[in-house]
Amino acid sequence: MLNTLMRPVFAAVVGLSGLVGVASAQATDLLPDIIIDQATLYDHVAVVVNGRAYIRLSNGTPNIGAGKLYLYGSTVNGDQTQDVVQRVYRTDGTFWDRLAGKFVYHPTHHHIHFNAWCQYRLRERIGEDGLGSVVAQGEKTSFCILDLQPYDQTLPGYNPAGQFNSCTSTVQGLSVGWMDVYTRDLEGQDIDITGVPDGNYWLESEADPEGHVLESNESNNISRIKITLTDGSTLPPDRYEPNHSYAEVDARVAGASNSPNLGPVGPKTVLTGLTISKAGVRDYFKFYMAGTGTSADSVRIDFHHQAGDLDLQLYNSAHVLVFQSAHSGTDSETVSLNGRSGGWYYLQILSQHLGLSPDYTLTIDPPANATPTVVVTDPPAGNIDLFHGLDAYVVKWQASDPDSDPTWVTVYLNTARALDGNEILIPTSLNTNGALGFHTVNSTYVEPGTYYAYCEVTDSGVFNGGWSPGTVTFLEDHHNCTADFNDDGFVNGADFDAYVAAFEAGSGSADTDHDGFVTGDDFDLFAAAFAAGC
Repeated sequence: MLNTLMRPVFAAVVGLSGLVGVASAQATDLLPDIIIDQATLYDHVAVVVNGRAYIRLSNGTPNIGAGKLYLYGSTVNGDQTQDVVQRVYRTDGTFWDRLAGKFVYHPTHHHIHFNAWCQYRLRERIGEDGLGSVVAQGEKTSFCILDLQPYDQTLPGYNPAGQFNSCTSTVQGLSVGWMDVYTRDLEGQDIDITGVPDGNYWLESEADPEGHVLESNESNNISRIKITLTDGSTLPPDRYEPNHSYAEVDARVAGASNSPNLGPVGPKTVLTGLTISKAGVRDYFKFYMAGTGTSADSVRIDFHHQAGDLDLQLYNSAHVLVFQSAHSGTDSETVSLNGRSGGWYYLQILSQHLGLSPDYTLTIDPPANATPTVVVTDPPAGNIDLFHGLDAYVVKWQASDPDSDPTWVTVYLNTARALDGNEILIPTSLNTNGALGFHTVNSTYVEPGTYYAYCEVTDSGVFNGGWSPGTVTFLEDHHNCTADFNDDGFVNGADFDAYVAAFEAGSGSADTDHDGFVTGDDFDLFAAAFAAGC
């Protein structure tokens, strides 16, 4: 196949029964280690569609290993799948290749997916922590695997720029310290729970359930969280649980969906539908306050005290109680932020008798201070053409705050440089660390078209924003994806041969972007269009 034949071979030999490595005996493999990010599982919701009940969930797969996960397409099969090769790099700079599952074309996402990347399950929970049997599970889901979010920048081998940003069969993968995320609004991110009785369960995700990928640790591919299913006859946990300790709150991502580590809360945050659903526990929340509080700034809870009277306590970052509002006998408690210096704070909400309390509301009204700024640098002036569904784009910015407060940035796309109600939130970007300076946008979240990027920045007190100078265009692919006419791995390979001839000789001597083509920077658009079989 063309993909394989054009690929520079430094230390790999292709055999008829598989792929065999040739490497120094002194070298060791730099293997990936794929895990499930537990925090992303908390972004889930129960829904009913056409009479059937589902849990829709987000899922993140970080690579915490010593080496990158590097996958590329090989032989095209009669069922329109494509064999996948995993390239394993070694400490002496060589590599070896092995077969590792299949690529399939995903008609809804319009790009190539690695088959059976994750599986989602609902399991019985025996007592408080016992693991029971599987009561429902989703189909094995397929991902386009790419570097979407930094996960652990302290890992040896972390590449701050990432490497994998396309959804083709040319190359997919995960760099060390990076994570791919599929949010709950994407197709396939669900478990059908129709007929499952109410009760306490585990929501579980397993990466690489069929063991296609060679990893350094095959025993850490599963993560799970506790959830409760209820029809309303019992008091359900709210969407921010579990949040019954400092440790549980600190472990969650600041500002993420459903996270009790709220992070930025200005100019005002209102959380509704909160409950204390288990006797003897407290609800904890964490937030950042920019600037010194005034008499107009406060934290407040509203509830029905006859159904469960609540107290409100404010703690500083060292877990020291600084103020409380209790035993008022009314339907609210308020803690003033007047005179409180900026920084991180915790809230504790507890029942006076350590009982239950349904349906309370938390309102945080923090101080405002000097306005943060954000300058969007990418897309730069002009336009960049990419393929919709195949390519991701890295939006870049420079965020700053005059008071040196931390900043958070959320990315939107719009066809015009205007906040006119048509802007599209990129859900994976919600409250990204502003100091990071970039977010990788999966083009699946928008329709084909030309877009400006808008970056909204906050220091937890004030919002500001900026538009990109230029645009990115996600081109719709109109090719017919039905047959590989000349058996070179591309369904319209006859059109592709001229490009192959031009680049096969190559003017460069190194595979600079590691996609198998020595002139890869010029070649990527052609490769993306045709390697997906379109």
